[in-house]
Amino acid sequence: MTQNRATGFTLIEILVAIVIISVVLGVALLKLNFNNPESNIKQEAARLIHTMELADQQAIFQSQEIGFYLQDNQYEYLEYKDGKWLPLEDSLLKKRTIPEDIEITLNIDGIESTNLATSSDKKNPQIVFYSSGEWTPFEMILQPSDFEVENNFAYTLNNITTGKLELEREANE
Repeated sequence: MTQNRATGFTLIEILVAIVIISVVLGVALLKLNFNNPESNIKQEAARLIHTMELADQQAIFQSQEIGFYLQDNQYEYLEYKDGKWLPLEDSLLKKRTIPEDIEITLNIDGIESTNLATSSDKKNPQIVFYSSGEWTPFEMILQPSDFEVENNFAYTLNNITTGKLELEREANE
């Protein structure tokens, strides 16, 4: 009497194959560089756009002046209260650290301000969101901090021409 063995794969064989494929894909994904400088800069620019628009709306709705203060590798939002600028107590507009691979240059009235650290504890914002809905005109340039040949680009965020935030990619030649 001959036994007919069913052809096909057992459940164990299928599970082992899935585990092997998962491990190989995991290693391959770790080797890929998802942290390319351009995507990091675009992400930081989008964060800046969203928080600045939120600060503008909050200044209008709460009838208070809100300032944007850029210092070294971080920025924060301040509120004008009792004749001085104080850190804004808001979880969405909290102090944020700029990633080390991004350099931000802020131009206000044609004056460049790269490292805006001051020696005193007094913080005066470079950009002000007024309760009337107006903003300080500015141009902010976000670019990789390491100037390699393949990173020959920058993103410019400004509100100079239209009063609204505009983001443009510029290739440095």
